[in-house]
Amino acid sequence: MNNIQHQLTPAFSAYLIGLIYRNTRTSCLSLASLCAHFSHDSLRRVLYLRFAWSRRLWDWFASKLVREGGCLIIDDTSWQRWAKKAAGVGLVWESSASRVVRGMQVVLLLWTDGHWKVPIGIRIWRQGGPSKVALAEALLRQAERRGVCPESVLFDSWYAASSLLNLIERFDWRYIARIKSNRLLDGVAIRKKWPHRFGRTTGWLRKVKHEVLIVKDGRRYFVTNATDLAAAEIKRRYRTRQQIEETFRLLKQEFGWSAASHQKLQAQQAHLHLGLYALCLVQAAAYRQQRTIYEFRHSLFRLPIPDQLSLADEFLLAA
Repeated sequence: MNNIQHQLTPAFSAYLIGLIYRNTRTSCLSLASLCAHFSHDSLRRVLYLRFAWSRRLWDWFASKLVREGGCLIIDDTSWQRWAKKAAGVGLVWESSASRVVRGMQVVLLLWTDGHWKVPIGIRIWRQGGPSKVALAEALLRQAERRGVCPESVLFDSWYAASSLLNLIERFDWRYIARIKSNRLLDGVAIRKKWPHRFGRTTGWLRKVKHEVLIVKDGRRYFVTNATDLAAAEIKRRYRTRQQIEETFRLLKQEFGWSAASHQKLQAQQAHLHLGLYALCLVQAAAYRQQRTIYEFRHSLFRLPIPDQLSLADEFLLAA
């Protein structure tokens, strides 16, 4: 698929143009008001296409940007939704509000080299369905099948479950994660290993089938299967995890994730993936012009809305 533009229907392209060129409520009605040649119904049909959203995310974008090395980052984000009957909407923890709200929660797998932020895949968490750890494991299996070979896999203490640690070790990948102080290392709670502020030791976590290195840094504890790494290097690599927080902020503030009003799960999946496509396209164009994503996108607000998605060609040049 050498030219993304040739793979898009006019309505598909118009939906992306609406997401990229304006910052508005991303209902099909709002987007149709921006794209004069397309009705609400034609844009709505894009969300119900029989389309391999995840596969196209990889084929069109991620496969062209992901290189050997770099870091895979796992995390989730949530946002408030007022709809009571929408699929995928349930009780979630909203960190910005510091309370439980009705909303949506999505697990994202991101690849980064410190420069590019490349989404590999997403899963919507649903009450009563697979846990967030199980969704993360499914995303990692998918990345491994596609030949991704990261330098490190990074995640916070929520995802440092024994099943996920064992899975990454089985792939022969290295991971670096935060870990809770009450986890048992050689039968003893980690917090009881050191009376002082800093320390490092190797040992065996409960239900983890390989030796790990634990590093204490003040009140923080890190775990890795790269037992040869220095403590300073572990903390340096882990700081890369901040890239996924910035990506969530971009997706929610700039590419319509938190402003959608779609009710059915199929439409929500499509809209979230379209936001990821838009992020990849804008990111490539911004980097070609040596500007930040925010600067480049805000410059688009002053331009008339085009009939064709020229950024698709920009992406191929940048990639």
